[in-house]
Amino acid sequence: MKLSRLLLIIITFGISACSPKVEYIPDGKILKAATVGKPYFFKIDILGGAVIGGPERRVGFVSPDNSGIFLRNCPMDEWRISAKTRDPHNYNCVEIYGTPTKSGELKINIGGGMYGSMIAPASEFSKEYTLKVVEP
Repeated sequence: MKLSRLLLIIITFGISACSPKVEYIPDGKILKAATVGKPYFFKIDILGGAVIGGPERRVGFVSPDNSGIFLRNCPMDEWRISAKTRDPHNYNCVEIYGTPTKSGELKINIGGGMYGSMIAPASEFSKEYTLKVVEP
């Protein structure tokens, strides 16, 4: 009886350890402030596995959408690009860029999915940030 309980605990721990844990850099919820009329640029890295990407997948959303701030995937590092590389984007990295047009708070939601593996299923992720835009 004790051996079966120990085996159950080991299996449960092993299965839960296989689920990908998504982490973000930066981890907080508030981004550095932007100023109306001045170009803004910030990068967010997504850790925990390979992010599913492609031209048909959205990186996330900026609300309100007429703020002058946009999202895109980062370009892949030059040393990683080869003749076999068809898509030169790093889907584990998101760039927030643009020139804000009005002051206020913006909500930025970054989301997507991660590829599964032999021991972990594919999973989805989502993270919301706040970007405060101030007057100059």
